[in-house]
Amino acid sequence: MPDKGDFGSSELHKTVPGGERVLIRRMRPEDMALYRDFLTDVSAEDLRLRFFADVAELSAAEIDKLSHLDYKHEMAFIALDEDTGRMLGLVRLKDELDEKTAEFAVLVRSRLKGHGLGWLLMRRVIDYAKEKGLRRVYGDVLVGNTTMLQMCAELGFHALEDIGSGIRRVVLDLENIGS
Repeated sequence: MPDKGDFGSSELHKTVPGGERVLIRRMRPEDMALYRDFLTDVSAEDLRLRFFADVAELSAAEIDKLSHLDYKHEMAFIALDEDTGRMLGLVRLKDELDEKTAEFAVLVRSRLKGHGLGWLLMRRVIDYAKEKGLRRVYGDVLVGNTTMLQMCAELGFHALEDIGSGIRRVVLDLENIGS
C-alpha cells in the first residue's frame, strides 16, 4: 500500500470529446494564479450551482483558501489544457471528522460542460478516495442541477431525500463498488 503522502500523486493525460488534451494532476499552491482566468469562463449560473449562492467573484482570500490544502484531510485535482496550461476544471474532496467519509465539489469551465471533463475529474477523485480507504463520498447538489444529479447517478451515487433549501445529498458507498 502506498504511503499516505503518495495518494493522488499520479498524473492522467486524456483527450476530452471537445478535442482538448487534458492533464489531470494534484493541485499545487502555485495553481492559485490560474483561478482568475478560470473563473472568467464560468457562468454566474454555474457558480450559483457550485456555491449555492449568487457569486459575482471570489475574493483573493477565498481563492487562497481554495488553493492551500491540508493534504491530510483535503485533496484537489486540477484539469489543465496541455497546450495552453489554462485551468479547465477542478474537483475537491474534504474529509469529515470520522475520516471515513468525504465531501466532494466539482467545477468546470462552462463551455466544457457536457464534454466529459467533470466525469474525468469525478472518476479521479473517486479513485483517490478508494485508494485512501474512505468508505463514502458525498456531495450536496441543488435539486435544479439536473446535469450534476444525472452524472452522479451514472457514477453510482444514490440520491437521498432533499436535505432542505432545495438541496439533495448524493452518496457513493465505496465499499460496494469495484476497483
